Amino acid sequence: MNIVDNDKKMAYFALIIGIFAISTSAILIRWSSSEPLVIGSYRQTFATFLFLPFLIKDNFKEITSLKFNEIIELIVIGLLLGAHFGFWISSVKATSVAASVLLGTCHIVYVSIIGWLVFGESLNQKGIVGTLLALSGIIILFWGDLVEDPGNFQGNLLAFISGILAGLYYLGGRRHRKKISLPTYAFIVYLSSAIAMWIVVLVQGLEYQKIPNSEFQLFFLMALIPTLLGHTMQNWALAFLPAYIISITLLVEPIGSGLLAWLIFSEIPSLGVLVGGLIVLCGVYVVALSEPVSNQ
Repeated sequence: MNIVDNDKKMAYFALIIGIFAISTSAILIRWSSSEPLVIGSYRQTFATFLFLPFLIKDNFKEITSLKFNEIIELIVIGLLLGAHFGFWISSVKATSVAASVLLGTCHIVYVSIIGWLVFGESLNQKGIVGTLLALSGIIILFWGDLVEDPGNFQGNLLAFISGILAGLYYLGGRRHRKKISLPTYAFIVYLSSAIAMWIVVLVQGLEYQKIPNSEFQLFFLMALIPTLLGHTMQNWALAFLPAYIISITLLVEPIGSGLLAWLIFSEIPSLGVLVGGLIVLCGVYVVALSEPVSNQ
């Protein structure tokens, strides 16, 4: 019993570290002067290499044991992740950090809608109320920025699309993560997302070579802190805590990122973002609480 309690305490501690680590993502992106797709390409490339030692230790046994269709499905999931990063990083450059992170991390709501429309997954009363509440908050957020600062509307739209892509990414990976280890899953998915973004970078002729060393340092920090440390901590905690608790912790990321943006960039969210964002967070919270019931 003491061991179980200790594991739970460590899991909560890991979540706190993970939340803080993930909250730095938008800040590091805002500091970078490179093109969004170049940022995403380097970030995912570095993240892929960070997982390589775990696979070398096992001589790539798990990867070689995967079926062909499983690898193809993981590659498709990686393409979705690459598209998500492309849209989301672009949104960080085009709108407030608070709005970008908020709209980009609402994937639990988008997953519930997509799961209902595409896979016929039923929503209980809590799930329906939370989804409608979150959607109403998103509408208020969009409308508020359209009135106060029309220039932010495009950035919000990019963040919204990135959130939908993140929802598809999580839906696609949900089944595979139950039977494939984190290093193997991350390596294939991250590598696929990196290759996809590099192809777009090369096709569009974006500058990726004449980049100062400070930029490479930022790219590495993006891979190390929010990706490896942040998401890995969340995935590790998932083994000891209910999934809905992990989902609820996502609510802290927009708040953490918004506070960091306020302290570092003196960026104060608009009234629409504050009001709409609060409603969205309440909606996401209700949807997260509905998960244990709806999944049974």
